Amino acid sequence: MDNSPRLSGDDWQDLANQLLELRYGPGEYQQVPDNRAGDAGIEGFTIREGHAYQAYGPEEPLSTDKRYKKLRTKMTNDIKKFIDNRQILTKLFGDVSISRWILLVPHFDDKRIVEHASKLTEKVLAENLPYVNEQDFRLIVKSESDFPIELEELLRRGLTDVDIVVPDATEESILEWQSSHGPEVATLDDKAMRIPTLDTELKRKRFRRRMLKHYLEGQNAREELHQNHPKLYEDVRHLKSQKEKYLQTETMLASAPNNQVLTDTINDIKNSLENEVGGLSPGTAQALAYESAADWLIRCPLDFPEIQDD
Repeated sequence: MDNSPRLSGDDWQDLANQLLELRYGPGEYQQVPDNRAGDAGIEGFTIREGHAYQAYGPEEPLSTDKRYKKLRTKMTNDIKKFIDNRQILTKLFGDVSISRWILLVPHFDDKRIVEHASKLTEKVLAENLPYVNEQDFRLIVKSESDFPIELEELLRRGLTDVDIVVPDATEESILEWQSSHGPEVATLDDKAMRIPTLDTELKRKRFRRRMLKHYLEGQNAREELHQNHPKLYEDVRHLKSQKEKYLQTETMLASAPNNQVLTDTINDIKNSLENEVGGLSPGTAQALAYESAADWLIRCPLDFPEIQDD
């Protein structure tokens, strides 16, 4: 099952139209509103190339097989509209000859949808539609990953956010990390002893588990950024590095209880991520903030003084 973050429904349609307008330019990409009599099987089309787009974002998470079936059904239904609405589309396209009908989706991972597109290409060509370029027409499937420059531009402008939904770290993965990182776990346990609200062994064990869970999930979120949004990843990495540079001095001078210092540290980096790094959703900023705090506890930039007995 793929659990990567994906927009869906109207949110995906809005993003798709922004990506297409950036790719082709406002004078070349014509969006087709669907608030009257539906969309006739297209989201919009380009004037010069004759590329007709239909955007579709199914609700995730989905298995590969379920995603394929949803994309197949969507493509089949919309190609039927593309054929059946020939009178409407003839007027709509004017002298534009359509050479591509493109299903634009957040993600696809099954070659069967490409095979299905080939079959439907033959079906469209058999209809001799007046707005189809019979010499060059083909159905294809494209995804968000085919628009990296446009997506980064939207992030830079603050017109969309990256919302990373990382699968929960399992108990097995947490225990596996613990068993292979004994010194780091011992450091974390030592920090927990200095937090006054963690006054029982059970509370400290729960704290250790929660912080390791935040750490592993945040690491996965960082990896997702690294792979799919390298510029955003570098901005996050730089901010964390700058915060870390002065963290040890700040915690040495702090007069608040250690539990408050930890809470303030998490809130500080979360706010900085939201305000100084454009393009992160609040949920993603929170996940990265908790990862930073856990990482600093494990590696020692975030240190606490010993609790003094009364």
